[in-house]
Amino acid sequence: MPFQQRLIEIQLLRGVAALAVVLHHAADRAGLSFGVGAAGVDIFFVISGFIMWMVGTDRPASPLRFAWARLARVAPLYWLVTIGIAALALLLPAAMPNLHPTPQTLLLSLFFIPHRNAEGAIFPLLVPGWTLNFEMVFYLLFAASLALPRQARLGMLLATLGLLATAGLALQPDHPVAVTCTSPLLLEFAGGIGLAVLWRQGRLPGRAGGWSMMALGFGAFAALELNGFHAEDWRVLLWGVPAWLLVAGALSAGAVGRHGPAALLGDASYSIYLMHPLLVGLTWRLLGWLPVPAYLAVTLLLSISAGLACFRLVELPISRRLRLHQRARLHPSHARGAPSSTVVLG
Repeated sequence: MPFQQRLIEIQLLRGVAALAVVLHHAADRAGLSFGVGAAGVDIFFVISGFIMWMVGTDRPASPLRFAWARLARVAPLYWLVTIGIAALALLLPAAMPNLHPTPQTLLLSLFFIPHRNAEGAIFPLLVPGWTLNFEMVFYLLFAASLALPRQARLGMLLATLGLLATAGLALQPDHPVAVTCTSPLLLEFAGGIGLAVLWRQGRLPGRAGGWSMMALGFGAFAALELNGFHAEDWRVLLWGVPAWLLVAGALSAGAVGRHGPAALLGDASYSIYLMHPLLVGLTWRLLGWLPVPAYLAVTLLLSISAGLACFRLVELPISRRLRLHQRARLHPSHARGAPSSTVVLG
């Protein structure tokens, strides 16, 4: 079954995950608790595992071509936003009093190298970038698996992810790179890969089963939020399993369409995700006097609007240009006049 680049189920979940993270941080600014909103990241990790396996089996590439494609997709916008906030913090330190960029932290952030900030947390200058550090670890492992015989890739990739997570639990490393490379969160990518295998084999349940799985996933998140229970050491189970149920359930329930706001919101989810810390801080400074529901609503609307604008004006043109450049390098005779394609999910 050929993989469709724009599965509406995945697009919808990407949009939901991005907005959940926005709401999590906006609620925190307003003194409220919406901790489970941070689980949008776990949904992203499961989706990433799913998409990478689907793309890797549908259009197999060499390790270097795969690594370039992923870097070209993820890095440019992240670099632009990271450099932008670093410049803003240096030019207007009062606007970002908690950010203290140095040449070292800027370079470590731009090269996706995990490191500790001034408070001791393993965060780059642009805080959402911590998830991209995990993505880069997964991309490197996936790229390496492409050098293996096709029949060995799945087993070796899943085994490697499992062994790294086990080593992290057993050794409890302290170095930021080791913490990231051996985190149990890597199992969420493995869960996405397993989901892709089931989807390829047509072994997911039907629509009724899919809706049941989504109900279980949302129910688990709701129960955790109502009880206020979360332990980061158990995140892969507490949030990762419900995230997997949501993605698996959405794919099983089937698409409700191929176009519309859900797809557009999913397209812009990466821009929304990267830009939201700036927008949350800005809206709180300017509109923190509003009633909390109004503040949250305005923040969500501004995040969506800014994300859509960034996607249309910055992210999409860069992705298309880099894709055409790669196509021209690999297939010079086909490059001229080649149509632009949809941004690959993930």
